[in-house]
Amino acid sequence: MQSLLLDLVTIFALSVTAAVVCHRLRLPSAIGLLLAGVIAGPHALQLVRNAHEIELLAEIGVVLLLFVIGLEISIADLERLKRFFAIGGTVQLFGTAAVVTLLLPLTGLVPQQSVYLGFVVALSSTAIVLRLLQDRGELETPHGRSILSILIYQDIGVVPVMLTAPLLAGMAGLASKGGGGGGLADLGALLFKVLLVAAFCYSAYRWIVPWVLECITRTRSSEAFLLGVFMLCVGIAVLTQTLGLSLALGAFLAGFILSESDYSHQAVAVMLPFRDVLMSLFFISIGMLLDLKVLAGNLGPMLLLTAVVLLIKPLIAASASLAVGLPLRQAVLSGMALAQVGEFSLVATKAGVSAGLLSQEVFQSVLVVAVLSMLATPLLIQAAPKLAEQLASTPLGRWSDRRTRQGLAGTAPQEAPSVLIVGFGVTGRNLAASCRRCEVPYAVVELNSALVRNARSEGLPIYYGDASQPAILELVRAHQARAIVVVIDDPGAARRIVELARRLAPGAFILVRTRYLREVEPLTQLGADEVIADELEVSIEVFSRVLARMLVPRERIKELIGDVRGDWRRMARSLAPEATRVHDLRVVLPDLVTHSIPLREDNPWVGQTIASSRLRDDHGVMVLAVQRSGATLANPRGDVKLQAGDVLFIISPVQWDPVLS
Repeated sequence: MQSLLLDLVTIFALSVTAAVVCHRLRLPSAIGLLLAGVIAGPHALQLVRNAHEIELLAEIGVVLLLFVIGLEISIADLERLKRFFAIGGTVQLFGTAAVVTLLLPLTGLVPQQSVYLGFVVALSSTAIVLRLLQDRGELETPHGRSILSILIYQDIGVVPVMLTAPLLAGMAGLASKGGGGGGLADLGALLFKVLLVAAFCYSAYRWIVPWVLECITRTRSSEAFLLGVFMLCVGIAVLTQTLGLSLALGAFLAGFILSESDYSHQAVAVMLPFRDVLMSLFFISIGMLLDLKVLAGNLGPMLLLTAVVLLIKPLIAASASLAVGLPLRQAVLSGMALAQVGEFSLVATKAGVSAGLLSQEVFQSVLVVAVLSMLATPLLIQAAPKLAEQLASTPLGRWSDRRTRQGLAGTAPQEAPSVLIVGFGVTGRNLAASCRRCEVPYAVVELNSALVRNARSEGLPIYYGDASQPAILELVRAHQARAIVVVIDDPGAARRIVELARRLAPGAFILVRTRYLREVEPLTQLGADEVIADELEVSIEVFSRVLARMLVPRERIKELIGDVRGDWRRMARSLAPEATRVHDLRVVLPDLVTHSIPLREDNPWVGQTIASSRLRDDHGVMVLAVQRSGATLANPRGDVKLQAGDVLFIISPVQWDPVLS
């Protein structure tokens, strides 16, 4: 026991070190944990002696990982991503498996082994890819949704893949003693067990689990809830194992059953710490299995195998994204992100070894390819945008461009929009609604085909296309727009759109909404006039409400808000290139702002001329234009008489409040 505890302390120390180093290097912690396992394993420094016991704990980590995955996958999620899930996931998994299956017999493997390994190689790393996308803020982008859907499909698909290992081993005559034979009898028994588990899961979903959780939550005890969740997870997992299936399948089904309950979010919250701790053991235990002698003795073949995998998987994954209608750029980003061999591939390979289908040499080969491809993943994701730009000028890029043009054919705006909105999320939808109410001509470009179809059915001027492509911006007449507003959650695409928009419309006002303050500098340097960062606006809203509760005067709060926004505006303007400064007065006159003031019947200025209203002398403001009956009089003379219904466009000092005046 003391030796095991010492090994656990060593492993956790390595885990902390790996997590800190990876955080500093902006790498996924899973990569550091894999390397830490290699260093501590029996084939390197031999820091861990109880490798078998650590492996058993790591298996529990896999069970909890599948349980949490089941918790996080709901029927509603599958419905929202059904097109990406059904088409993209099927093309990626079965397409990759088919290509690998055709190539592997060249290495001397029997067909049954090739088929199994084809599906093993098709699986990607959920832990690494989702962590990288989360760090880059790309989970809600079109390619992020495609990647998430395919990963969910893979996570579900790994279970039936593992179930086929004993069957394939029996068919190939490779089953180990007790590993299960082949034939129709075994297949029938397997199907019967699957039906039995399905019947139990339906009963648990409808009656058993809701009743158990209701009884537990009535106690209002967090300890009882935690123990109850563990009981359901382990209990259902043990049940499936007893029926000859797997612990992993039972854990996933337990999570999926709980995901439809009212307590799924709390279950995720209490299980995540245990999952993270035990998953670190899993990655380290996988690294410990890597035999450095095998790698050193077969370095050339291993690098060749890894290169082949990193070539095949992105091509097929990109094809899967193209199949669901994504443009070339998003397809390339999806393909590069799914290039690696994942952690579930190792779990499935170990299942194949246990069933007698695969040898330890094959497991070592898969392990080496998995580790090398995982290490290459951050570099591939980082290089993906540049690769997509290079492919845009190839025949493939021109074909994708034509396909997007066909989606816009006959629907491009007949009149140039005053406001071009890129993205139709919450912000884009609200801006479009405001433009309609104010009768401002606008057009929207959106990459989500479902959103486009729904909005078009409502008669909205929305068009499907990738605004990071010049042809799409030209088709929607971006060069004639007076304002271009970019409100998408893809930082890379936003930068590309700003660069293209500034080139096409040098005089347009370009505003970008982004999540992070770190995006302000690059967007401003590319030509954005205003960058609104969610982090900044949320912080302003927070301190405004807190100070208001503390009875701080409203004028003082407004002054603080002006100071915060002014600091960021001056920073952003100082970063803007010279070509984008000349059309914006705020660069040289940062203390002046513009207002539009509608004149009602009771306004004291109605009936007076601009000169007699003494707007400049008494209020320090200057009238730039007067809008009347849809027509605009720019730079009006002092003898223009103001009327009710007019809209005055004025320029004033920052401190001036049109409401108070």
